[in-house]
Amino acid sequence: MTDLDWIFDAGFFGMRFYDMPNLLLCLLFVFINCRLMKVPRLAEIVLFGHCLLPMFLNGVVFSFSFMPDAFKYWHAFNAIRSGELGFFDALTGGNVEQAAALFTLMPFPLAVTPLSIGFINTFLYLVLFFWLFRKKVFTSLSMWFYLLYPSLALYTGMGLRDNFILVFMVVAIQWAREGRWLVLWFPLVLLFTIKFQNFFVLAPLLLAYTWFGIRHGGVSLGRGAITLSVGFIVFLIAAPIALPLVNYYRAAMFAEDGGDPSQVVLINGPSEFILEGITSGLYFFMKPFPWETSNFFQLIQSFENIAIVVVTFLIIRVAWRRAPRKLNFWLLFIIFALSIYGLVVFNYGTAARYRYPFITIFVLFVCSDCDVRSLFRPFAPAHWRIGRASQPQLAPSAIRSVEKETKAPDAIS
Repeated sequence: MTDLDWIFDAGFFGMRFYDMPNLLLCLLFVFINCRLMKVPRLAEIVLFGHCLLPMFLNGVVFSFSFMPDAFKYWHAFNAIRSGELGFFDALTGGNVEQAAALFTLMPFPLAVTPLSIGFINTFLYLVLFFWLFRKKVFTSLSMWFYLLYPSLALYTGMGLRDNFILVFMVVAIQWAREGRWLVLWFPLVLLFTIKFQNFFVLAPLLLAYTWFGIRHGGVSLGRGAITLSVGFIVFLIAAPIALPLVNYYRAAMFAEDGGDPSQVVLINGPSEFILEGITSGLYFFMKPFPWETSNFFQLIQSFENIAIVVVTFLIIRVAWRRAPRKLNFWLLFIIFALSIYGLVVFNYGTAARYRYPFITIFVLFVCSDCDVRSLFRPFAPAHWRIGRASQPQLAPSAIRSVEKETKAPDAIS
């Protein structure tokens, strides 16, 4: 394969010139699908803005060395496209090669610059948006959360594999909600291939979701307590195997972030594991706090976390009034996911990168299952609703009754 580094001699505008076909492909995709699906005009404008993000995130807001994994995917992508690395060899290789193989399936002919992988990720983000829109998963609230969530925009505009992780998880969950039990294992297998941790978080919950019919009736508090009790018993049985693995990954992640593995506090028993999991999960959701930040990017990240915590709380408040049983399942989902990652992730940037798929999924499906359309009111005006029936229709007898009441004053006069 020809050395790819020649592109860096093309300069700022030269590099972006070579990616103009990729930008135009994204813009055309948005334009056509917004017309076909009648997407609101303001949402269309924001989607056009997402198409431009790779131009400004990579090499402007962040240096190319900020996300070194992007270079690995870029090189592996071109190795597969040039024939130096076989596609199926890549699928059975490491995480980098597997993600690069998935990138090559996208309808982009070239990846001349590292920006190109960012455009492929943006295209995947757009595909997921229109798929969710067509499936009528969005409410007005969740659609705008999807469009404006800063971490989602950031990581889908850069050359990383995390967008595939989000897509596989969302597709598996939606197919579970539709009762498509056989095909939902396809995205789960792909998820296991590139991010097995997320597979072990999601698969047991989807199994319970389908097995116990949660998609129809949700989870009562009693059933939720039983589920937690059963999970606790299973954990006690598996503790001799599970705890050493948790401690191993805690030390490994701490060392990867530049720390000394010998300084990691190990978990010594099941009760300590549960307590540490709860506290670490809450901290994982909110870190870094403003007083923990050491640079401007972390400070912005901290303010984003505060906003997300407030928005999440308000969504939960409305969902509890609308459909508490369905909300219970998604609370179990987010608590379980954040607790698992909170135990092993120490770096602030890594935490933001790992938690944004779970937060996105939580907001999307809580709003959809519990019909949350507004942060402050259980019901919103009809024109705010996305992909929903506008208003419940009155029965003919009720309409006649209303007409009779409205005509009564005229008759008296």
